[in-house]
Amino acid sequence: MPKSNNKRKNRRNGKTTLGQAKASVRQPRYSIPQALQRAAQLHNAGALPQAEGPYRQILDAEPNHPIALNLLGYVAYQMARYDSALELITKAIAARPNYFEAHNNLGNTLNSLGRPEDAVACYEKVIAIKPDYPDAHNNLGNTFNSLRRPEDAVGCYQRAIAIKPDYPEAYNNLGYAFKHLGRLHDAATNYQDAITIRPDFPDAHANLGVVLHELGRLDHAIVSFRTAISLDPKNEDYWTGLAAALENFTFTSVDADLLDLLLRLVEHPTIPPHIITPPIFSALYLNPDFSSLYRTACRVRPRPKYCYADAAGRLSQIPLLLRIMAVTPVNYLEMERMLTGLRHAMLQETASGHEDRNGLRFSVALALNCFINEYVFFETAEETAVVAQLEQRIATLIEAEENMSPALVTALGAYRPLHRYSWAGRLLEREWPDEIEKLIMRQVAEPLEEKTLRGDIQRLTPIQDAVSQTVRQQYEESPYPRWIKTGVSAKDRTVRSALDGPPLYFDMGDYESPERPEILIAGCGTGQHAINTTWRFSNARVLAVDLSLSSLAYATRKAREFGLPDIEFGQADIMELATLDRHFDLIESVGVLHHLGDPMAGWRVLVDLLRPGGLMKIGLYSESARRNVVKGRALIAEQGYTDSPEDIRRFRQEIMAMDDSSEISRLRVIRDFFSLSECRDLLFHVQEHRFTVPQIEDALNTLGLKFLGFENSNGAVAAFGKVHPGKNALTSLSRWHEFELDNPDTFQGMYQFWCRKI
Repeated sequence: MPKSNNKRKNRRNGKTTLGQAKASVRQPRYSIPQALQRAAQLHNAGALPQAEGPYRQILDAEPNHPIALNLLGYVAYQMARYDSALELITKAIAARPNYFEAHNNLGNTLNSLGRPEDAVACYEKVIAIKPDYPDAHNNLGNTFNSLRRPEDAVGCYQRAIAIKPDYPEAYNNLGYAFKHLGRLHDAATNYQDAITIRPDFPDAHANLGVVLHELGRLDHAIVSFRTAISLDPKNEDYWTGLAAALENFTFTSVDADLLDLLLRLVEHPTIPPHIITPPIFSALYLNPDFSSLYRTACRVRPRPKYCYADAAGRLSQIPLLLRIMAVTPVNYLEMERMLTGLRHAMLQETASGHEDRNGLRFSVALALNCFINEYVFFETAEETAVVAQLEQRIATLIEAEENMSPALVTALGAYRPLHRYSWAGRLLEREWPDEIEKLIMRQVAEPLEEKTLRGDIQRLTPIQDAVSQTVRQQYEESPYPRWIKTGVSAKDRTVRSALDGPPLYFDMGDYESPERPEILIAGCGTGQHAINTTWRFSNARVLAVDLSLSSLAYATRKAREFGLPDIEFGQADIMELATLDRHFDLIESVGVLHHLGDPMAGWRVLVDLLRPGGLMKIGLYSESARRNVVKGRALIAEQGYTDSPEDIRRFRQEIMAMDDSSEISRLRVIRDFFSLSECRDLLFHVQEHRFTVPQIEDALNTLGLKFLGFENSNGAVAAFGKVHPGKNALTSLSRWHEFELDNPDTFQGMYQFWCRKI
């Protein structure tokens, strides 16, 4: 983002502040110079409320003292009291019309009040008074950037640099403007110049990382983000940038610091863990101890004497492995094979009465991972028989109120969800080692809480449509998806600033953000969408609906866990929402309409619930991107697979055994392949429609919606921009259609786009 040069910058918009007061003033009996000096000391030290006193003392003696008025106004500006700042700085200018520092501060204040055009006039006034004032050129450039005039911004920054060649903020801002123009190499050069002048400039390092990522230089991008994080570890944008750069990266070397950084990345609240799972395992494979265990574990079945306890003990010493397994399905084929072998070995050793506490941490992580992926790992008939014996053994011990080995509970939890048993609640009454407590909480306490919450969910509409009833049944059996941690941002913004600011930069026209936006999430699943939207938009009032009570109960529990009890959840069918006596400023329905019997009819219901000028985010399957899924569904039908857990596992085994040259084998790289409910949704769904860009364009025209742009996280927008530079191209659906024809995997997840009701 563009940055200013003053150390006391306003972090909210990065504008330059007033320089040191230089004017000499007459000295009345109140000793104005002493009061001004004291105020400046407090102000420079960041003691803003304390600095107000001396400034006001000066104004009591001399109400039109321009320096005191301006600096007191700047204090108000720093404390986000913009109306007061506007009044005080305006008085300072009235007292001294050519006071260029005050004009500069007035521009900053007007920007904060959402009046960038008026701010431009202020900075231009500064430049007219003092053409060699670099801060005014820099701030004018920032304002042009906010007005989407990057060409004008470039000229401003270049003039600031010509006046002050060692101006790191101006180089950083110039890089930002070049990036906005698609001139990535020029952007990288200017970010490097900023870093050369100020090596400890974290924003410049992070901005360089963004550009290097877009240029495909992932290894260098990761270095830049790591440097930015080392300089400012609290900036969540740096962590988000690092995760994005890592998503498609494979490590070739690791060190202890890197493994620690990856662990911190897993724990970071803004990072969805699934996007960094493959690079994490590529790093772990470079650990000699882990790699040797991997090679052995994958051969465990032909080696019945393999010692699970030894392997589990060694794996328990790798915190990064334990943590990633505990929070997300392992969407990495080789790792699934390893864990499947280790699970088999654990069951064998547990059934034989062997117990070793040294490996308990890994065993629990394995059981947690199996619960998250809903037991998607393949299970042999031998394992099924042993699990049945284990079930009976545990039931007998509980009935007799006898002591029970933690290994028994852990092994069973790696094959079956513990909450399914009638005796599950009695596990909560026992004392367990800390590691087992985590397992009992996840597999027993939380599902029992969901069972209680289920009865409290409001029923907003009937569910009468035949397709809706069938889809509902699927999600009652397989709530989609089971998740532990999602990436959320604490930087809530107005609706407009979230959409017309980075990274989307949509042209919002005359759109004005509602003070308290009413938002409908139509098809909320297990709650990630509703939680992320609530965090994303300021003062949002969110109603989230879904067909499935199982999904809604899960969502309610997670919303409470995230401290968001005010999200309103309700059971409803989109096809029946016309009976809802409410209207909304924003409606989001992602991955839902294509599962309706008549997607256009359901979409029209949502449009009718949207207020005039309101916004809508829609997610739909792409016909071309799902071509391999279509072939997979055809094979399922041809071979008579059902959507039972057993058949899903058998079909996955068939896919996993295929040669890499097979088109259907490419399903193995899709994240949804690695959990049971997500695989069911991906390949076994009872109802699916797919779309093309021209079909979407026709639908938008029919429904009276204006296309604003795509929001896809897989680099689609950046790749499109290289082929079709220029902001106007991003809203051309005909060009997007041409681009997808040349790049059929562009929307492999789905089309995700924003539109506005005309």
